[in-house]
Amino acid sequence: MNIKQINYFITVADHGSLSSAAREHGISVQAMSKAMTDLESEFGESLFERNHQGISLTQLGETFRAKAEPVSDSFHALEEMGELHAKELSKLRLFLCAPAFCRNAKARTDMAAFFDNYLGTETDVAIGTGEAGLDSIRRGECDALITIGTFDHPDFDCYTVGTVPAGICMAANHPLARLETVSLAQLEPYRVISSKSFDHFNESILVTYQKDGLKSPVVEPPTFDMPRQFYVKHAVCFMVNIAPLGEMLPRSTMVPIAPKDAKAIPICLITLKGSKPPSYQRMEQLLKGRA
Repeated sequence: MNIKQINYFITVADHGSLSSAAREHGISVQAMSKAMTDLESEFGESLFERNHQGISLTQLGETFRAKAEPVSDSFHALEEMGELHAKELSKLRLFLCAPAFCRNAKARTDMAAFFDNYLGTETDVAIGTGEAGLDSIRRGECDALITIGTFDHPDFDCYTVGTVPAGICMAANHPLARLETVSLAQLEPYRVISSKSFDHFNESILVTYQKDGLKSPVVEPPTFDMPRQFYVKHAVCFMVNIAPLGEMLPRSTMVPIAPKDAKAIPICLITLKGSKPPSYQRMEQLLKGRA
């Protein structure tokens, strides 16, 4: 006796017909008949009464059905559990380490759609701080972090997938906002905002330029004071310069960094050492193939 025979038996009992049950399960009437005959052979007694009106259950058949239905339901529940677990394993879960910029929801949806299309898997992209992303990886809730800039940690691998240009995000009324490009020398009179949550986590754009001799004063205001610094004091932020992302902050503009000061900033995937789920491995192979 096996679960397939049990399911067949319940369907025959429900329909009162071998042919109807066979159609529901996509098998031949002969195969259905044999499965029921084999099942009855195990009992050594008939489970069905067969006559010109169809098929009905014997007393033994009714007793067996009462015990078979909860077994079938439990097995279906186990199958659904297995399918759900397999689906979760195949799901690609990414975490974008970035502040919540204006159109981040659309950017994350577009990113997920790209991997859904090319990998044939469901993709979820969260956003937040690097530390939150690492905690998510450690808890097994995330497969990889996406960082702008490299990340060096003994417990994690850092794979560079490409580079992006940097730009200077400033208020729309900033004195430099109408320039086509801005040099580091032109930025010197203005404060540069450093984020405690993002610029101390990895080799961020700001950190990269600080190491290269940025002379502008760098400030790290508390969260409540950031709008005043940005909109009133004309402080600026180093950010990625990707036109399709649109306006990064409300009432702001992005000015490219002058070519003589421009740097290509790496985009990296951060994964826990020794733990690269199949969904992530497929993504990495896709990105390597497009490089």
